[in-house]
Amino acid sequence: MRPQWLVAVVSLVAMLIALGCSTPGSAGSRILKQVDMDVSWAMTRFRNGASAGAVTLGEKEQVNSAYAAYQTAYREALQATHGDRNTPAPDNVKTLATQVIGAISAIPF
Repeated sequence: MRPQWLVAVVSLVAMLIALGCSTPGSAGSRILKQVDMDVSWAMTRFRNGASAGAVTLGEKEQVNSAYAAYQTAYREALQATHGDRNTPAPDNVKTLATQVIGAISAIPF
């Protein structure tokens, strides 16, 4: 049985990362590179859990779907900035990143 407090702590940390809580008011000014690093970290955790057999088929489908939508929006945003990852991330990219991280955080590894 997995400790419920651990799941709650991991979920909270992931959401804080997704929201960019490093400094007050910074969530609105996160750059594409920061958002992508947050998602990449979460996806590495997810892939490790999936490799260990700790993820159900439904969880895999949910995360993969959210990640595909994020990747599409991220690529479009990156193309619009001519590859400049230091540009502020558009709201849709940040929202989709939060959805990916939230879906992964909901999985009790």
